[in-house]
Amino acid sequence: MRAALYSLLLLVVATNTEARPNFLVVLGDDVGWDAFGCTETKEARTPAIDQLARESCMMDRFYCSVSQCAPLRAELYTGLLPNHNGVLANARRVNRPGVKNVADHLRPLGYRVGISGKRHFSLGKSKLDTIPGFPSNANGSNQTHSFKGIRQYITNARNAEESFCVFIGSTHAHHPWDHGDETNFSISGGSLRPHYIDSPSARKAVAKHAAEVEVLDQQIQEIREMMKAMQLEKDTIFIFLSEQGIAMPRGKWSPYEHGSRALCLAHWPAQIPARKTTALAMYCDIVPTLLEFAGVQAPDLDGRSLKSLWTNDNTHSHRQSVLISNVHPFWQKAIVTETYKLIWTGHPEREHIWENFYSKSKLFSQPWMEWRAQAGNDKAAGEKLHRILSPNRLELYDVVSDPYELNNLAKHPAHRRRTEHLHEELKQLMSQCGESLTPVLPRQGKRKNQN
Repeated sequence: MRAALYSLLLLVVATNTEARPNFLVVLGDDVGWDAFGCTETKEARTPAIDQLARESCMMDRFYCSVSQCAPLRAELYTGLLPNHNGVLANARRVNRPGVKNVADHLRPLGYRVGISGKRHFSLGKSKLDTIPGFPSNANGSNQTHSFKGIRQYITNARNAEESFCVFIGSTHAHHPWDHGDETNFSISGGSLRPHYIDSPSARKAVAKHAAEVEVLDQQIQEIREMMKAMQLEKDTIFIFLSEQGIAMPRGKWSPYEHGSRALCLAHWPAQIPARKTTALAMYCDIVPTLLEFAGVQAPDLDGRSLKSLWTNDNTHSHRQSVLISNVHPFWQKAIVTETYKLIWTGHPEREHIWENFYSKSKLFSQPWMEWRAQAGNDKAAGEKLHRILSPNRLELYDVVSDPYELNNLAKHPAHRRRTEHLHEELKQLMSQCGESLTPVLPRQGKRKNQN
């Protein structure tokens, strides 16, 4: 009955296109919330993204459930959390029949739905149209891009009097970190993230990653120029999402803020007020948001529409908590609230550094080798290395005052009850999503590199 009513509602909405916006969504790659000038990152050179942030609803507490490319994109394009869409990690999938993607939802409403660039996604009945112009292989060097295909796709939709939803999947700042000009960023000056060990390779990696982020920023500038030239701003919502964090320890592949927290900017002049909000949200919230702007309520999704938060500057909250569901390479679950994050590590006896950091072909593995060497001779470096390798079973952080999670409050008696309460709340969230509460020991085997 519910499905029949939803189908009838789709038919009604599809025949009424008044004030229905188009969507242009840009997704970065391996670039977390802490890579931009608008989030007070000193080494950033991101004038276009910073300007967009000033003119948008800016959310810098926007989380992915799993900080890897495939599960993040599955969450984004389906509106479902990993255990419901089936993509648990880059290397872990389970079959979930009947999963719908954003095209399955929007096409019956009269939208053309396409993607240019990195896809890394294959769920749903409908395939997103492939739009030429942006490279699809994030591991490639000497990448170039063009807006010709995107312009034509949008023009064709307009000529057919159809709405459009276009995704642009940038490949920046995914390794190999060889795009952009790293000399724009000082290697000797400035400070590193506080959980990093200061080493030559770490500074080089930060500079190279920042150069890639600068290329991403230049793409945002070009996209805004295209939108202005095509007169899209009046009827098109522009959404920028940064993605998971940098491929460094406690970044990508981890549940820590450096890996799982992103930047979301929503821009629609005269419709979405410019402001900054600390409201919690997730990638799965995007699909129901697009659907509500298109005129329908999304059925049976984990995501929750952000429309009210974006359009009403008197709305200050969205979610009470966020669930992080890492299962590979290490079983770590987390709950994030307005102030705190609790991380539950299933097997703290194992060394929590992934085999990718031992790869001889990855630039981001070089700092890890230096850090291990320094830790043997430097007490402070040894403590940082130990914190990365040996997480406690339960860790509690005030992520507002301690976003790089250096001070584990779980060991303090004053926070014992909060730790216990959040642990129980985390278990409840997991159970609601059908996740097992029994930590699984990751499979052992030869080291393999997975991006």
